[in-house]
Amino acid sequence: MSNAVKVFFSYAHEDEALRDKLATHLSMMKRQGVIEAWHDREISPGSEWANAIDENLEVADIILLLVSADFLVSDYCYDIEMTRAMERHETRKARIIPIILRPADWNGATFGKLQALPKNAKPITTWQDQDEAFLNVAQGIRRVVEDIAKSKTSSSNASRTTTPAISSLPATSGGLTEPQRRRLEQERDSLQQQYDLASTKLDRLGQAYAIETDTATKFKLEKQIQENKTELNRLERQLQEIEQKLV
Repeated sequence: MSNAVKVFFSYAHEDEALRDKLATHLSMMKRQGVIEAWHDREISPGSEWANAIDENLEVADIILLLVSADFLVSDYCYDIEMTRAMERHETRKARIIPIILRPADWNGATFGKLQALPKNAKPITTWQDQDEAFLNVAQGIRRVVEDIAKSKTSSSNASRTTTPAISSLPATSGGLTEPQRRRLEQERDSLQQQYDLASTKLDRLGQAYAIETDTATKFKLEKQIQENKTELNRLERQLQEIEQKLV
């Protein structure tokens, strides 16, 4: 399932039953291996929940915003998850699909410019047959999944046809062979991606810490912020070491 489209559920816990119902209607795509769905109930005991959410949000291809009044009032859902989701949507790194679960005044919301599901943005709970509403949502999601899957396939094929084999590249001066330089550059790029991700996490954690009022949760966030800073320092040192070798 390495090529599966990754789907992230952003929702308020008050809507957990409706989220489960939607997941059930997406089960055929999961069986077919075309999607991998994730939500915060997947977090294993003992894991840092904020880190787990950030990591999965950052790699998601599709982000489902399960909209209700409880979603809109949730500082974490609206200010943290949705803000980052919109950033990734604007840079075309992910697709956001608002799913209107229950009646709510979402006009004027940041995601209000996006096409919502089900059809006519009619809240699922107001449908006479909710299974029909969920089917309409699932069919809409499938269309987006198919578009993203085609794009992934095209990108993969282009990469294979345009990237020369390392073994065919000539040696270079400076004490490094071309394969050695290429491996260092790949390692540098990988570390840079990790650094950027860690930096983004630190920003999200800082925002979460600023709006959190529960003392115990703030303590956990403070610990995660410190751990994230330590990780950033480690990655920065590794990047500097590689740059020195590439000079």
